Amino acid sequence: MKRESGLRYAAMSDQGKRERNEDAYFAGEVAGYHIFAVADGLGGHASGDVASRMAIEVLKETAGEGFGETSPLALLERAFQRANAAVCTYNREKHLNAATTLSAAIVDESGRCWIGTVGDSRAYIITPSSIWHTRDQSYVQSLLEAGVLSPAEAMLHPGKNILTQALGLETRVQVDLEERNITGAVLVVSSDGLHDYVPERAIQEVVTTHEPDVACRMLIDAAKDSASTDNITVIVARAA
Repeated sequence: MKRESGLRYAAMSDQGKRERNEDAYFAGEVAGYHIFAVADGLGGHASGDVASRMAIEVLKETAGEGFGETSPLALLERAFQRANAAVCTYNREKHLNAATTLSAAIVDESGRCWIGTVGDSRAYIITPSSIWHTRDQSYVQSLLEAGVLSPAEAMLHPGKNILTQALGLETRVQVDLEERNITGAVLVVSSDGLHDYVPERAIQEVVTTHEPDVACRMLIDAAKDSASTDNITVIVARAA
């Protein structure tokens, strides 16, 4: 577990029962900001592991250029579009259809938090009394919003892995952007190997009562106990 500038955080990834781990992540400080990101390569596409690592590297490189007068949300938009273009170029050169999700959070010393998401990897902001998370760009999410499914039904739906957006498949991608504050809260960034199997109330209980390193292990174990066979990646950051 790392402690920096009022943040305590940890990150962990588990291959699960898959042949390889197609998740990639980053948790660290770049250009004076903390960055937490999870990318999940799409298992049905060739080289999903390459796409996820590429997305994380492009995000780090873009942030490493510095913010200057660029707002964190604008930087996230730029990084996501660059990552999308990089994976698209890779696909053209290799005659593949690699793709990946990406959820990334930029946090400053005051607790302000800027979040970008493509696909169904998620960022949560959790307190003992509240749970907020990013919107999945998925077919099942559209059914939830239409009132066709309940949250419990959505977790069991056979089409829950069908995405409406991913990096690498189109020349432009729609990035969902949010600005929040995590002061006094816990930030969680995860791949769907966690949140497709562990209910949000269970995630809340773990991350609000345990230190980040312990919480990461407990969440991965909870996903496995709930029959997750997917790669599982989770970052837990607790703000002072």
